[in-house]
Amino acid sequence: MVGIALFPSSSHLLPNGRLEITIAEERYIRMIKQSLASERSFALCMLNESEEHDEIKKIPAISTEVHIIDFNALDGGLLSILVEGSQTVRLLAIKVEDDGLLRADYEPYPHWKAAPIEPATLCLSEKLKLFYATMPEIGSLYSKPEYDNLTWVCQRWIEILPLEVHYKQLLLTQENIKLTVRFLLKLLDNDNLPIAELV
Repeated sequence: MVGIALFPSSSHLLPNGRLEITIAEERYIRMIKQSLASERSFALCMLNESEEHDEIKKIPAISTEVHIIDFNALDGGLLSILVEGSQTVRLLAIKVEDDGLLRADYEPYPHWKAAPIEPATLCLSEKLKLFYATMPEIGSLYSKPEYDNLTWVCQRWIEILPLEVHYKQLLLTQENIKLTVRFLLKLLDNDNLPIAELV
């Protein structure tokens, strides 16, 4: 079996991020079984809702390969899984299998290296801590949050911010984290911070 299975979602996940998902459809239960049996991995894909009539066109090129770290059977035949992002990938060609499950040819996509939090970016880490304090159902997913890793902090912000998908894709295709840092500092009203050295 070739390629990677795709799970389109309105919830976004990047490398080292975690997300709880409820699985109901048979095609996705098959996807989970194949993943647990190490037959084929799957990727969580953003959904571009501007493409209204074509399921394949709704899926942008950059997605995140994930692995399952926990799962539980729920009432009604539902399955709850906890996944963690492992690798950014570029989807090359998407096909539809007989039961409607999407799969794609893909290649690993280079993503940002870890970077330390500096005084100019400390606010991004501190505000993420505050966000998780107000949203404990998300914050509790991370037993060892990397608040001293600027890349990890920026990835979590990209996941949770209600940005249009094409903006998130633009940030993810950058060679480094600098544009994301500038964007977040401006978005969080920190224009007065010394960010010249970040660009």
